[in-house]
Amino acid sequence: MALSAAARAALDQFKSQQGSSPTTDEEPPAPVASAPQTDKPNITVAPAHDAKPNGAAPSEVAHWNRINDPSTAIKMGGLFRPEQPKTFRESGISYRVLEGLVLKIIKQEGPQNEGQLADVMKVSANVFRDILVSLNKRELLDTPMPLHYDLTGKGRELVAMVEKEDGYIGPAPVPYSQYVAMVEQQAKRERRVTMGEMDEVFASYPMRPELKLMLKEGFNSQRVMIFYGPPGNGKSLITDNLHRLLREPVLLPYAFEFNSKVVKLYDAAFHNLKEDLMKQEENETAGSVSTAGKPDRRWLISDPPLVVVGTEFKVSQFDITFDGQYFAPPHMKANNGIFIFDDLGRQAEDHNMILNQFIYPLEHRASIIRFAGGSSLRAPFLQRLFLSTNLNHEDILDDAFKRRLLYQVLVDRPTTKLWKSIFMNESGKVGIDPHAGAELGDAVVDWYKADDRVFRACDPRNLMVMVNASLDQGQKASDVLDLPLMRNVYERYPAAQRKDAKFFVGSMDSTGEGDEE
Repeated sequence: MALSAAARAALDQFKSQQGSSPTTDEEPPAPVASAPQTDKPNITVAPAHDAKPNGAAPSEVAHWNRINDPSTAIKMGGLFRPEQPKTFRESGISYRVLEGLVLKIIKQEGPQNEGQLADVMKVSANVFRDILVSLNKRELLDTPMPLHYDLTGKGRELVAMVEKEDGYIGPAPVPYSQYVAMVEQQAKRERRVTMGEMDEVFASYPMRPELKLMLKEGFNSQRVMIFYGPPGNGKSLITDNLHRLLREPVLLPYAFEFNSKVVKLYDAAFHNLKEDLMKQEENETAGSVSTAGKPDRRWLISDPPLVVVGTEFKVSQFDITFDGQYFAPPHMKANNGIFIFDDLGRQAEDHNMILNQFIYPLEHRASIIRFAGGSSLRAPFLQRLFLSTNLNHEDILDDAFKRRLLYQVLVDRPTTKLWKSIFMNESGKVGIDPHAGAELGDAVVDWYKADDRVFRACDPRNLMVMVNASLDQGQKASDVLDLPLMRNVYERYPAAQRKDAKFFVGSMDSTGEGDEE
């Protein structure tokens, strides 16, 4: 698309903003955030704006503490998130990025006033007001109605060029250095879990005491763990429940800026937001007309991330991808949480090539991440990495990676005693009383042994699913479930035969321990 001379001049001026001196009507742009050592975020519990009469500063400000209940911190007049920036300079965003974001929002949403732009970008109008004035003076924006801004013809030509470089539209990013500082700060507040917490998390999942102890020690070590064993015995259930041990919320931004590129970090698939806490925090400070003492809405309060990838994962997904806008890779989204690499050995690409990408991060607690265009950044790798496979891990891992696996967890099939406990738990969920559940469990165990079936931990749950599906409208399992119905379901259930069972190092079949405890 050919640009007019005026639009070309506007584009040149736009590109020169990065690192250039601003006009007298604009705040000077902040340096590009590329060094983690600077621009640390304000992670203190900020006092409420009206905590002291006449706006006097409090004598002491308590340090933000992840162990504290954030709702309590908010009720006490503090902030869980950093305090919002009051000026363009405090925002840490480059002039070019913020100006481009304003133009793209107006193109997408139509004429906007300052309040509407502030709602989209999650920053106060003080941060970008001078940019609006500058765009208006350069005839890139017009005011078709009082206090509303819209693109001019020259502005539309410019924003079309801007969108080709980066189509991101949404909340303003935080400087990359602030994101790194927040991840590192939150990683320092890790604590050791107790056996009591393990018992609580796995209360409805009977397991061997030695397995539970190994899970506790591996979790507290924060080292990579591999879960292996025959399918259907709880590997996914264990890794998901270990995530429940991470109970304190974490902070993460919608996006961060690195060298004038906006990288989207927040992913609804992996980040479960604490909407109630964020709303509570904003409501507590909504009555103040001042911009001070309010939360920076560019930051989100979330449960610790749980990122799961599987057979679809490729080496290229370790990079920052570009599809009209830049997206952070999965392992970056998992910082301060858990990254699960599931179905190891079943990837389309060589899984050892993928695992090799983890060697540097596991050694240095940081990863080198490339942009699609060729530049790169050094990002923290502060998360727990869990590998999971139902293949024999001795056959699929090379020695270079295997020696880093201090915790190799066999999730074996259950003994008959454990299997009966699981059966009684599952039958209780559909209303079967413990005595009847025990009798049914004993009968099914006898059937398994007679037919030489393999006991899998998932079988009781699946059997009860089939029992429930066999009921008519209004029927209850407790009223109709008897041995004939249970036998009918048993006969139709897709079983695993012992003769087809795979060999796993350390499993009961290979050690000759058998089924009983």
